[in-house]
Amino acid sequence: MNPPQPNRLFADQIIVINGATGSIGQAIAFDLQRQGAQLILFGRKSDRLNQLADTLTQELSEADRHRAPLIQTVDFSGAALEDYQTLTDAIASTVGRIDMLIHAMGQGGQLSPLAHSDVLKFQESLHLNLMAPFALTRSLWPLLEPAPAPTAQTSASGHSAPRTRKPQIVFFTDRGTPAFGNAYTLAHAALARMIEQWAFETTAVRINGLDPGPTHSGLRQYRFPGEAKTERAEANELLPALHKVLLDETCHGQIIRLQPDRI
Repeated sequence: MNPPQPNRLFADQIIVINGATGSIGQAIAFDLQRQGAQLILFGRKSDRLNQLADTLTQELSEADRHRAPLIQTVDFSGAALEDYQTLTDAIASTVGRIDMLIHAMGQGGQLSPLAHSDVLKFQESLHLNLMAPFALTRSLWPLLEPAPAPTAQTSASGHSAPRTRKPQIVFFTDRGTPAFGNAYTLAHAALARMIEQWAFETTAVRINGLDPGPTHSGLRQYRFPGEAKTERAEANELLPALHKVLLDETCHGQIIRLQPDRI
């Protein structure tokens, strides 16, 4: 197989983006497709997901149309265990493997003191910010974990292509706030600990977290409505850091924090 060109850093990589229709998810989708990846996109709103897929497909040349993004509308708030397995089975039958899983999904939850929390909203926020990404990762794990012996695998284009890197998972994390973050902050604290634990348990799949800090998005606007847009980074600004995580084979079990002096 010919080595990737400089602008095709992720050629022949099959990449799942969970939360693809958010500001960060979209920025990542356009970037990685331009770098040669085959994308599988998950999102909650079918209209936005279809619009994103159409725009991404229009960017592809005729020669690259075979890797038009695959999409699946998923509402994890009501997902049962069998729904995760259905997603896994569909990917297994379509592309056969996953090289990268990127979790860019988040839900702001309730903004209140813990003593005044609505228990059902607390539970929902824990589920969407912690349990859902864990359950999806656990379900997709067999498609990420390398086979015992190195063998050629079939790419989305139908051509035989060996894995050139370890499969990997990136969770977008949030440092949270000292107060009033409610279940959202607690879920992300648990997410960071989960990344550390999972990394100790395996070296076959690289697992890292990327905490972008204040970044312009609907989620950030919900959590900090009084914050000026000029105080936030644009989603595209985190892409160099993401590339560094994805390309550095020694990066494992790390939480990379951008804008470390900000909440």
